[in-house]
Amino acid sequence: MRHAHTARSATQRPGFPYPTEHLNLDADLAGTIHAPRHGRNGTGKSGLLKAVAVATLSAALAACGGSDTGSGPATGTDPETPTNPEKPETPTSRHALIIDLDGATYSAVQQGIAAGTLPSLAKLNVQLAYSGGVVGTPSQQANLDMPGWASLLTGTWAHRHGVVSTAPDQVLRQNSLFHSTQPGQNAAAVASSRLAHLLKADHDAERLHELADCSSQTVTLSCVSTQALKMIEGDYRKVLVQYRSAKDAALDFGVGSPDYSATLSKLDKEIGSLIDATAKQQERAWLIIVTGNHGLSEHGQDNGLPLLPQAATFLAINQSLNTGEQGIGASLPQTLPELYQYNSLVDVAPTVMRYLDTLPQAADYKLDGSSLIGPQAVSSLNATVVDNNSSSVAIKLDWKGPADTAIDILRDGQLIASRLPAGTQSYTDNQLTTDLTAKGTYQFDYTVQAGSGEQAAWRNLISPPVAYLPPVPLATTLRNGLLSYYPFSATLPPVDAQGNSSMAPASADLPPAAGVVVPGPFSGTHGLLVDTNHVTVEGLEGYRMTPAQGFDISTGSSPQFTIGFWYQVPQCIDRNNVTILSNKNYVSGGNAGVAIGLFNSSTKNQCGVAFNIGSGGVRADGPTNPYTQIPVGRWVYIAFAVDGIAKKMNMQIFDPVIGQTTQVAAGKSTGAVDLSKLSPFPQWGIGDDGTGTFLMNKCNGSVTPPYTAGKCSVAPATQQMFGDLAMWNRVLTDEELQSIYWSNKPLSSLSTQ
Repeated sequence: MRHAHTARSATQRPGFPYPTEHLNLDADLAGTIHAPRHGRNGTGKSGLLKAVAVATLSAALAACGGSDTGSGPATGTDPETPTNPEKPETPTSRHALIIDLDGATYSAVQQGIAAGTLPSLAKLNVQLAYSGGVVGTPSQQANLDMPGWASLLTGTWAHRHGVVSTAPDQVLRQNSLFHSTQPGQNAAAVASSRLAHLLKADHDAERLHELADCSSQTVTLSCVSTQALKMIEGDYRKVLVQYRSAKDAALDFGVGSPDYSATLSKLDKEIGSLIDATAKQQERAWLIIVTGNHGLSEHGQDNGLPLLPQAATFLAINQSLNTGEQGIGASLPQTLPELYQYNSLVDVAPTVMRYLDTLPQAADYKLDGSSLIGPQAVSSLNATVVDNNSSSVAIKLDWKGPADTAIDILRDGQLIASRLPAGTQSYTDNQLTTDLTAKGTYQFDYTVQAGSGEQAAWRNLISPPVAYLPPVPLATTLRNGLLSYYPFSATLPPVDAQGNSSMAPASADLPPAAGVVVPGPFSGTHGLLVDTNHVTVEGLEGYRMTPAQGFDISTGSSPQFTIGFWYQVPQCIDRNNVTILSNKNYVSGGNAGVAIGLFNSSTKNQCGVAFNIGSGGVRADGPTNPYTQIPVGRWVYIAFAVDGIAKKMNMQIFDPVIGQTTQVAAGKSTGAVDLSKLSPFPQWGIGDDGTGTFLMNKCNGSVTPPYTAGKCSVAPATQQMFGDLAMWNRVLTDEELQSIYWSNKPLSSLSTQ
């Protein structure tokens, strides 16, 4: 049997009572060493256990076709060792054994346990678990060996540990579970060359004292078990053992083959020998965890895809779990979201750390997983971005249980919420931009702590990317020429903050449901929903705004004005067009007056918007079909302006969610329209036209009172929402409109600037 070692292994190391022995150099892993086994605490009192283990190991190797020649521990009894050493009543130290069965699937393990062919695993708490992170979040990673090993070692997913594929020479960016050292020889591992490469930093720093590679051996299974038994008997606090034979059998024969099942049965016997070796050490208490790392496809392929068979794996533990019976004996679910309700591969490292009392505290906790022993942490932790691309961007955290403990929240190691009541399962961090000054994309580190003191447990995640835009102040010049402004409040009817107009339902006979208060476009603001499904027998519907004498923006021989408002349509119309805002009879665009209209769209979840002016048979429009698209169910800002002196029109639509400005028209000619005729009615229809009877009129006289909603089938009734509606007696500049859009504030905030 060949072993690799570094040249320095012939010299005595700090903390080693004896020099390390020279072993054969293995070209496949030139940096690997084997430290000799020696008595604990400077004595030889383990000699008797040593002799028993050698006899057992020799028999096992002979049965498997392997050999212990030159590689097993020395035989014989240490003369200083009593023939009947006293056994301590309680263990004096804790140790951890992690066994990785590459290629062992959850389904195959469950079937083997049920068939009685895996008796050693059957003695452990075998539970369903997942690998590969959560699809569609920053934690998602490929279901492949190297990313899986990295997650097993670090308790994190690839967005932290940095191992994303099977490419060679990748290194861990995250500390492994061997990073925290303890008295004695800290750790040992028997691993294939690629897993050993991930352990190189720990080995070089002497946090991993012994590293063996059996990949070049003819009888790999026996070699791994030989090395593992030596390590268990050595003075190691953590032992990592990797078996590759199940993976080879799956790839060669398939996961449904007798060869694969036979390989799992052989592995189970090897696991049994390791468990027996730990049981004989009564002065030590061993935590044992066995896992399959990640799943395989239904045909045994190792393709790394984010699919259910590849993401399903198992954890087998010799301890009671703080999650109770969850996942033990569970059937494989139908979907990935169902699988994510169980524990995961990244829970292994923090479980080992908790057991060995090396788990980081909340402020330093950077693990995606959480310990499965001791106090229970929250589960299903998720983060979503709220109001992205704004100065008020926030992060909403959601989690599950435990229901009987208070919750603390830390961001980047700093406490931001303390003692949230037991049962709390969500928290919105709307203060994360406090220290941000520059436009950019950020990610934040969140720790959710359940409980306090010795009964505290943690789970951590990295948020999705957050796009922060510094606040842009509203242009103070927006006060100039502002004739009418409706900020909308929690009460009706709406009130003009400038006092130059009034707004009310088109008829006092309309029911209250014809106009209701809704949440506005900004946090804490309100809007007005106008519903034309409610109509009087005369055909009156919607709201109307009536300017006081001398304050109608559309009057004069050469009017100059801008109309601006936040707008949302909960559902698009399915045919023709209706009125958004108008002071004309909008049955014909050639009629005198101004109109902004809503048009049906062939695009799902969108609607068309256009504007129109006319002076009686003469009209100017923009745009004609196809109309400018706006989203359904989302606030956008619409600004329409007429420059009667330059005889030009402008219209822009701002969508803050996607950060898009649509220049519907810029400097469009008003053509032959007589601009002195743009005020045919003394009122503006809100959700209707200047007549207040647009839907009835749309049938061109074929429908008359008494009218009921839908009696004219040409144009449908609709619901439309308005917020922060304003009218200026001048044309606003692009800079002023951009300030409305980017500031993400209502015009009412100008009074505080």
